[in-house]
Amino acid sequence: MKPLLWRWRWRTALYLLVAVLASAPMWIVKHPPLQDLPLHLTTIRIIKSFHDPAFGFDHDFELTLGRTQYVLYYLLGAALASIVGVFAANVVLVSGYLGGTVLALRALLRALGRDERLCLLVVPLLYNVMLFYGLFPFLLGIPLLLWGLATAISHFEKPTLRSGALLSVLALSLFYSHIFPFGIFCIGMAVLFPWTRPSRWVVSAAPAAPAVMVLVWWSTLTAAGRLARGAATDNAADPRRNLDGAITDLPNWFINVFRDTSDEVITIALVLVAVAAIGLAWGDEERVKPGVRGYVLLPIACAVLYFLLPESHGYIWIIAQRFPILFAMLAIPLLRMPRGARGVLVTVAAFAVALTSIVNTCKHFIQFETEEVGDIEGAIASMHPRKHVCALIYDKGSAVTNNVPFMHFGSYYQAEEGGVVMFTYAGYAHWPVDFQPGRYPPPGRPARLRWEWTPESVSMTEIYPYYDYVLTRGSGFRPPPGTYHVSWRDGRWTVWEKG
Repeated sequence: MKPLLWRWRWRTALYLLVAVLASAPMWIVKHPPLQDLPLHLTTIRIIKSFHDPAFGFDHDFELTLGRTQYVLYYLLGAALASIVGVFAANVVLVSGYLGGTVLALRALLRALGRDERLCLLVVPLLYNVMLFYGLFPFLLGIPLLLWGLATAISHFEKPTLRSGALLSVLALSLFYSHIFPFGIFCIGMAVLFPWTRPSRWVVSAAPAAPAVMVLVWWSTLTAAGRLARGAATDNAADPRRNLDGAITDLPNWFINVFRDTSDEVITIALVLVAVAAIGLAWGDEERVKPGVRGYVLLPIACAVLYFLLPESHGYIWIIAQRFPILFAMLAIPLLRMPRGARGVLVTVAAFAVALTSIVNTCKHFIQFETEEVGDIEGAIASMHPRKHVCALIYDKGSAVTNNVPFMHFGSYYQAEEGGVVMFTYAGYAHWPVDFQPGRYPPPGRPARLRWEWTPESVSMTEIYPYYDYVLTRGSGFRPPPGTYHVSWRDGRWTVWEKG
């Protein structure tokens, strides 16, 4: 018994180490090149410090936590922020996705009766386009999805009060994280359910009942839910690609996050390791766990949804494009790990590719911080707290990454100093924060779609005299005399003060 327990502890420590290493890019720099990150920081700050007079949020905003299922990330963030601060809380949450996905996939592999070492293959997939867009609530749903599936399999095999309670909590948490991983989880519950054992139907289905009830409520009685439902049922006018375009575009949702080809090289190495694992496992006897063959329908469902769903629906951005990365991660349990020395060889190769991807991502994050960010802290410090700030980001792009990481940098002011910043999602049906009646910035309603993408189209009547400061990156802002003057400037950022 002791050698077995020691082996289990040793392996667990190894996978914990891999999980910590996988999260390294998030805690080595303050400003990672992740597009929506500042918006998430601001939302955590507003919820955590809503009645704090140092930030003045309750003067302009109201919390709308009950109308959206897009809330778990921010509630966890606000709770953690009370202990470690807003920025560190966000690091913990994103690290929960990065490291948690490794550990949750290990749990799923064990539940499926597969070799747990296959979880190493997920590490290079963690640094994907969705991460660089900053879609953190969706990403946090991935380890919850994997952990939920593992718990469901165990509960279906041997239902207990403990496994049922955990499954119920995970299902609710997943729903309140993001609807897309929750949808895949529902498919998983259906295909893995013990249909051939009617005596277990009630006890197996009961843990999902609370999540199903809130899903029905949200999808029928809230504006955000009806809009999300329409993405699947009423999308004739939504932008979508033809089959050729979808196939051509497919690699862009696995790789292609950096301007150089380092991520493509790592992806090729990952594919080669996966192929080697399959080939070297030929001839090995495989012990298939009964009742889990239906799992194969999960990656198949992700592939089908990628081709069927639209690209966007209303303000819901990137719909079909989220499913390739879910497909890749969920397909890992379908692979095989060779036995003996061949398995050790594949394990070492998988770990080497994983470590290379971690180091490569860290290197690019450091390059972005040191060469491109500029003195954003100085710009924020030059503005008084609790003010109205309009961020016009003309120079959004980066020479390091392929996304537009600077687009929401103005929200760093709100996360640190409070007040109001435009652009904001406050007022959108899916966001847990709204303006109080009569407190909307000009023109008196939620920001129009793509406001942040087109600063050149923002008229002076939307800016003056409501905003105390205008924060710009790049050229393009030319205020009339007597409206705004330069109060601070470095090589990349300029602060314009009213008056």
